[in-house]
Amino acid sequence: MFVAQREESNVTTATESSDSVLNKPKTILIADDSELVRTMIRKALERNTDFAVCGEAVDGTDAVSKARELSPDLIILDVRMPGLNGIEVAGILRYALPKIRIVLVTMYAQDIERNLTSLFRIDAVLAKAGGLDELTAHVTSLMADPLDIAIPDDALRIER
Repeated sequence: MFVAQREESNVTTATESSDSVLNKPKTILIADDSELVRTMIRKALERNTDFAVCGEAVDGTDAVSKARELSPDLIILDVRMPGLNGIEVAGILRYALPKIRIVLVTMYAQDIERNLTSLFRIDAVLAKAGGLDELTAHVTSLMADPLDIAIPDDALRIER
């Protein structure tokens, strides 16, 4: 005869479970081909926010793979990376993970086409020259806003 035993310490109620989900820190994935830049961003986020850096990616392909695996709340993408660039990654992730917040960082923020950022619903494009304080302020602001994942009717329309 099989007898099942239940230890009270292992029992989780629905209320406890939902509380732990609500108290779970929001997560961020950092994608940049420079280890120094990734480290600086990670340290700034850990020092200045309550968010958890769930991972780092060394190139665009790695960013897509890790984002799909980790499902972060927000991804910080360098525009110029080997393999897939940040804009290509944003395009892939916008449809694979529609709830993800996307922040592009680049030395060339003024050159990023507004059409591309609109098409892929990129939440922010920041110049690296703006510094880590600007980055953490934007990340904090984005994470505080309620997520609106409705896709505008014209977002998928192709103009001919």
